[in-house]
Formats: sequence, C-alpha cells, structure tokens
Amino acid sequence: MAILKPEEHEKLALELVKFANEELERRRKAPVLIRGEEIEAQLKESKFPVHMVDPRIGSNQKSFRFWKCRASAHRRNTEWKSLGHRHTVEAVIYFEEGEGYSVIDGVSYQWKPGDCICVPMFAWHRHAVTRGDWMVHLAATTGPLSMYLGLAVYEDERYPEHWIFAQKGEEALKTLIPGKSGAPGGSTRVALGGGDREALSPTDRLYLDMLGFAAGEEKERRAGKVLVRGNDLAFEPTRMGNVALVVDPATGFHMRTIGTLVAEIPPGKRSGAHRHMYEETEYIISGQGYSVIEDQRHEWKKGDTLCIPVFAWHQHFNTGSENARFLVHHNRPYMKNLGFLMVEHGEDADF
Repeated sequence: MAILKPEEHEKLALELVKFANEELERRRKAPVLIRGEEIEAQLKESKFPVHMVDPRIGSNQKSFRFWKCRASAHRRNTEWKSLGHRHTVEAVIYFEEGEGYSVIDGVSYQWKPGDCICVPMFAWHRHAVTRGDWMVHLAATTGPLSMYLGLAVYEDERYPEHWIFAQKGEEALKTLIPGKSGAPGGSTRVALGGGDREALSPTDRLYLDMLGFAAGEEKERRAGKVLVRGNDLAFEPTRMGNVALVVDPATGFHMRTIGTLVAEIPPGKRSGAHRHMYEETEYIISGQGYSVIEDQRHEWKKGDTLCIPVFAWHQHFNTGSENARFLVHHNRPYMKNLGFLMVEHGEDADF
C-alpha cells in the first residue's frame, strides 16, 4: 500500500469536490457532430471498425461506444469457421448493407438492411453474407464500461492463445457466464444454482440467492429476444414525436445497460425538446435538418452521428423533403438500475 502525505490525501478529497464542474467542462469540449463523409473515407482505408463515439478518442461517453464496419462478403464468410467470438459486453448491431445471417449461441438469424440483432452477453456469434459484396453494419457495445470495471473479456476462435475461459473445458466453452467451468464438488460445497436448497436463515437465503444468480442470469440471456425486423417497427406517438422501440428491457430483451429506438420526424416538423441524465448517440438513417443542443445549432444529414452530452437540452428539426429517421442508442437501462434516471421535458413535438 502506498503511504501518502497529508497534502496528497487533501488532493484526493478535493478531486471529488471539483469533479462535477470539471465534468461539465469535458462535456462542453467533447465532439457532438461526427460527419458521415469522414467516416466513409476511413472505412475505405480500414479493415477494422471505424469508431465514431468512444471515450478513447475524446468522446465524453463512458458506458458504450458506437462504430461502423464495412467488411467484404469474402472476409465475413471465411474469417470464422465455427464459434466466431464472444465478449463480456452488451451489443446491438444495425445492418445497413448486404443480406446474410448471424449464428448466435448456436442459433441462426437471417437479416437484411434495416434489421437489428441484440447479442446476449458472452454468447458466441459470427456473421455470414449470402447476398451482396459487402456487409455494412453499425454497433453500439458496452466495451468502455466493461473495461473501466476491469471485466472486459474478448474471446475469438482465431486467437485461442488469448482465451481466458474457453480453454478450461466444454462447459466453460458453451456457457454465457464468464468463469463458470464446472468446478468439482471438492472446491465448493454449495454449487451454483443453489436457490432450491433449504436456507439456514433469512440471511442464508440471501446468500443462496447470490449462488443461484449466475445460473438464472444465463437462462434469462438465452430466453431474451435477439432479432428485430426493420419492417416490423411499430411507431407510436409520444410527446417527443414518433418513436419505435427496437431493443429495450420492457419489450423482452435482456439488456442491463443499453437500449435502442428509432425516432422519426416528418418533413418540416420538429421533435420535442428534453434533456436527460443518460448517454445518447443518434445515427441519421435518413433525411436532413438540424439540431439545437444547448443553444448550439448543428446541421446534419444522412450518415451523420450526434453524440448528445448528458443532461444537455436538445431538439431536432427536419428541413428536408423526406422523413428523418434517427437510430438512437442510449444507456437508460443502466442509469435506471443505478437510480440516476432523470428526464426533463421542455416542449412537445409539433406533429
């Protein structure tokens, strides 16, 4: 343990007092608008995903990143043979170009442009293209949060030398629970899934619930929804405008951190105005217009991305001749679980 001087302890204490104001300044300085043409130029030169929102590149968003990938059909159909890869992060993938299928936890899901898949945490998954020369997709993943917690694990069938758990046996290879390896009875007297055992006391019942949590979590991950068809999106009127929920715990998806929706604004109309205590990234699927974010105007068009600062007032305006659609990722479920969810409404949409 490091032995600190009194003034060093004082510095640590003052960091807490100063944090909120310094965080507000970081939010003001962080990029808000990411131009689509800049991302497209990078995609032509990179075989790896191009990151649009990530704390490692200056984004003031801490719990999830947002990136775009353009992979050839040949690459997608040959890079993985069986397992694919898995990770201790939640992921929502939106398909923009190509047609194909994804094998997730051993189940195949067909997709086409406009569809979304929700990858259960730590489920093996791989993608293949059946029509078109390219697979273009965008993904929101909770990698930054997992990295900050020290729990980020990425296992890939191409790099078994970097596996953390998969090499430990058949159960460790198939489970959705990192670290579950079918330990022999000699290493633990009460096995995982001990929720049906007789409790010694109310406190022991809480302990048994903890022992059974991982097994229950695995069942819920496998029971949750995975695929959303773009053609099946159901837009409903809200005070913020027309909204279609895509991935949300309230609609059968087992997500603890992030959610996804699509918002739509008719030509010449505006969304509602609000601010909220959660992170939000918006990708422009179609249309053109501008947004007013904390009194700053940002012009946008199809392919651009908006990274909304936490608790910043924002409102969108469609100045084009077609419906403007936004693919919106947010960490509302995470903030709700923490008890920090707060939304303030300023103005209703005008449609």
